[in-house]
Amino acid sequence: MRARATPSAILAMVAAAGLAAAAVALHLALSQPWLGLTLSVDALTRQVVVDRTSSGGPADGIPTATALARIGGLPVEPDDLIEEPDVVEDYAAMHRFFDRQTEFSEAVRAARVAIASAGKPASAWEVQPRPSRPLSSLPLVFWVQIGAGLISLVIGCWVWCIRSREASTRLLAMAGLGIPVSAFPAAIYSSRELALPGDLFRALSSLNYLGSLTFGVAMAALFFVYPNRLIPARALIALPALFLPIWSVDALQLGFAGPVEGRHLPIVILMLLILAGGAWQYRASRPDPAARAVVRWFALSVGLCAGTFVVVVLAPNLFGIRTAVSQGYAFVLFALLFLGVAAGVARYRLFEVERWAFALLYYFGAIALLLTIDAFLIYAIAMERPAAFGVSLLFVGLFYLPARDWLSKSLMRRRVLDRGEIFRRLVDTAMNSDNARRRNGWEGVLRDVFDPLQVATATQPAPRRPALVENGLALLVPPVPGLPAFELRYAHAGRKLFTRSDERLVAELGAILEHAVSSRAAHEKGAALERTRIARDMHDNIGAQLLSALHSDRREKKDALIRETISDLRDIVNNASRGMRTLEEVLADLHAEVGERLAVARIDLSWRQSLAEPDRPLEPNVAHALRSILRETVSNAIKHSAARTVTVEIQASDRRVCMGIRDDGAGLSGGSLRRGHGLSNIEARVQALGGSLSLADASPGLAVTIEIPSAAGAVT
Repeated sequence: MRARATPSAILAMVAAAGLAAAAVALHLALSQPWLGLTLSVDALTRQVVVDRTSSGGPADGIPTATALARIGGLPVEPDDLIEEPDVVEDYAAMHRFFDRQTEFSEAVRAARVAIASAGKPASAWEVQPRPSRPLSSLPLVFWVQIGAGLISLVIGCWVWCIRSREASTRLLAMAGLGIPVSAFPAAIYSSRELALPGDLFRALSSLNYLGSLTFGVAMAALFFVYPNRLIPARALIALPALFLPIWSVDALQLGFAGPVEGRHLPIVILMLLILAGGAWQYRASRPDPAARAVVRWFALSVGLCAGTFVVVVLAPNLFGIRTAVSQGYAFVLFALLFLGVAAGVARYRLFEVERWAFALLYYFGAIALLLTIDAFLIYAIAMERPAAFGVSLLFVGLFYLPARDWLSKSLMRRRVLDRGEIFRRLVDTAMNSDNARRRNGWEGVLRDVFDPLQVATATQPAPRRPALVENGLALLVPPVPGLPAFELRYAHAGRKLFTRSDERLVAELGAILEHAVSSRAAHEKGAALERTRIARDMHDNIGAQLLSALHSDRREKKDALIRETISDLRDIVNNASRGMRTLEEVLADLHAEVGERLAVARIDLSWRQSLAEPDRPLEPNVAHALRSILRETVSNAIKHSAARTVTVEIQASDRRVCMGIRDDGAGLSGGSLRRGHGLSNIEARVQALGGSLSLADASPGLAVTIEIPSAAGAVT
């Protein structure tokens, strides 16, 4: 079995090959003779002038702004400095350009080069050129083109590695190869000081054109097969079969009048094919939001980047207009294009491309409008450059930015529900006791907010958080207590993909609904516990006391039991209606009640209390337990101890309540607190609260000590 290289190994090999090609381009650029001059063409006089000289260079003594007449005995013409040879009128002019490049290249290779100015009186200098130029002399445009070529090559290879079996990624990799094939030769001759050998220049120019055709053919084919296959794969062969002969004929300079017809027109035709393929793809992608998002992103990336290159750099030559924009810097557009197209082919975060696309469109529109107005004010109205730029910036700020906001809202409009209305519906859904209606309410909110074409119960494992799946085609909604997980598909009636903002919104809505459901459950649980407490107290206290009063033969005992029953009933009602009371309020009521009962029995009361936090709320079950325990203990003291004084001491901290009840009666020897007289009830209540109970002989009398938490569970 033949071993296959891993994607990382392939990517490393391609990157190494790209760096090797860049090293060759760097060697060719540096191996040319160097005078240390930076030349340009004066816009008014059309003379070649010295922009600057390199410090310490061979021509350091020549003043800047000097108009030059001859270099190495050859007359200098403005066309000698053109960046691209394909901007000349015809092939004859191109032949002459390359011949002059050869002559200048041979002249500057001499031991000494004579340079003469064009002024009167004329000045002359004799410089000794260096055999090679230093690295620092390479202009920024050289590195821009090398960088753009490497980025395009690596990105195209990366996308192909991760999806190597698809035709779309192969075409993208081919387009990525075309960029360095075009950019590296252009980096060499566009950054030359004055001249290159004519044969080398001619080969580099032809190679640059081959790379441009490779990129155009691959991108046009890509738009015809991705994301929908519009034509058979065999039909794609027609593109290279047509344009490769065009390149060959141009290289031989046969059949065409000049580079306008042989080079620029084919590139423009390829661009039109790309736009036609994009429009066809957009129409074919109507049923598929994901495919439409890809097409929208593709069209914007290619239209803004490659389209700008064609319109600004190539198209003017069709009308005989020399562009002032350097083709070298325009290669940055191709690096940006590849970043966008690769993201679409790799289907990386497709759910975000709409936002990215419109943001890119808005920023590009602002820049284009700024430059257009600035150029109009400078060339049509003859306004000074600083003033023209200020007026242009003011116009963009006052008119374009507000119009952009309006356009953004119009193009990306979606149905937005009032937040208050959403909250009300979620609360109504949570409060509904019928599970089917609760589900319908939650599903209705999701439909109204996101307008999906499909809403179904999630069949895959329910996520813990909202999740985008299938590149934004679907949104998984996690389950809410009592409700299933949902899967929403095709947002906004299939016109858009779900986005990260939708993911965050559904998480927020789910959190609100979950909180409302849990609040309802807590309320119902609290109500059930309160009903249980009331029923228990009615059964344990009220029922038992009324039954005892019914069977009592003594009038005094019957009256006492009825009074206690009324008091207990009042406590039950107060606990149900008033909720939690402070510890100080509860003890004040108990103090008054115990004092009244002991006074009737002619027993003195000594009451002492120490409260760390008197305003601390006391849970109703704890307050009721204290009341019941104290009441039963005092009742036993009245009935069985024959005491003269009862002492109650209460100490309360932030966590526990300690209550001691002591009398000076008969004590344990008198048989107080026998099982039949309340000890079981007291023990049960204390244990239910997680507290402790102790009995001791006070000699005389009995001491009962009770310690319970100040915040406990329900008494059972």
